[in-house]
Amino acid sequence: MFKKLLYIIGIALLLFIVTGLLLPRYVHVERNVLIARPASTVFVLLNGYRTFSSWSPWAARDPHASYEFSGPATGTGARLSWIGDPQLLGSGWQEITESRPYSLIRVHLDFDDQGKADAYYQLDEQGAGVLVTWGFDTDLVEGQGLLGGLLAKYFGLFFDKWIGSDYEQGLAKLKAYAESLPDEDFSDLDVEILQVPAMDILYVPSDSSQEPGEIADTLDAAYREISAFVEKNNLEVSGNRLTITRAWDEEGYQFDVAVPVVMQAIELTGNIRSGQSPSGQSVRVIHRGPYDTMTPTYEKLAAYMAAHGLGEGPVSWEHYLSNLADTPSDELITHIYFQIADE
Repeated sequence: MFKKLLYIIGIALLLFIVTGLLLPRYVHVERNVLIARPASTVFVLLNGYRTFSSWSPWAARDPHASYEFSGPATGTGARLSWIGDPQLLGSGWQEITESRPYSLIRVHLDFDDQGKADAYYQLDEQGAGVLVTWGFDTDLVEGQGLLGGLLAKYFGLFFDKWIGSDYEQGLAKLKAYAESLPDEDFSDLDVEILQVPAMDILYVPSDSSQEPGEIADTLDAAYREISAFVEKNNLEVSGNRLTITRAWDEEGYQFDVAVPVVMQAIELTGNIRSGQSPSGQSVRVIHRGPYDTMTPTYEKLAAYMAAHGLGEGPVSWEHYLSNLADTPSDELITHIYFQIADE
């Protein structure tokens, strides 16, 4: 009887080993979802870790886990490390290894003693949205030893269910988060984040309705007053004119019309005020074309900031770099700035 039991155990062990050797060494899992937003928006959400906790399927699983960000904020080299409860989230890191706007992101994952893996996000534009495919690949045997490798292969049979379920949850959250953002494609914007220095300015506080004709008349009157003051007092102009937006709401448009100057101790007259232009960390976009076509650029810039998780500060401003007298309207260059709100 004992020999028979040993024989059965031996046969079972042999079957276990042979079956394990025949099981796949590599595991591939993927899920996808259609998101009704431009590829530029979805790509930004995936190309860094600033908004990762807003859609990650694991963020709520271990609320006490700690996270550390390193490397660049976005793109290749951006890294997220975590330390959590070993029974819930474990510890490890992931790093973006390839970033192709606005189509593909590859990520390497290291789960410490739990192994390594590679993942990717593939973006395929489809009609008014983008199909996002989230994939996962791992070598079950690498670094596991003979017994560990065999056990890992058996566990690999359940990976599609385990990881696939997480990916489905994550993609559903990503879809909800992305579709809560503005529906503007900002892929053609020429954008930079800059530390903007303050300039000494003369300015005229102004207000008008939001009607373009009234705004133009108000701007013209303010610039003429500043120009006359500068000429009368022999002041040196140190930069191109600006319009600083203070408020744009149902009550109208409040703004400062400004000209940078080399400031001197001088008596101010009329509506003229002195001060400094807005400064600090800001987003700048370059608008090319007529002034009356800037609304779409503003809308795209707002979408860009929302996707990047950047709050809009208290003011925005326009810096007009072209000379109206000798520049065709479709060649006008305007720098539009938005202060970035403190986090």
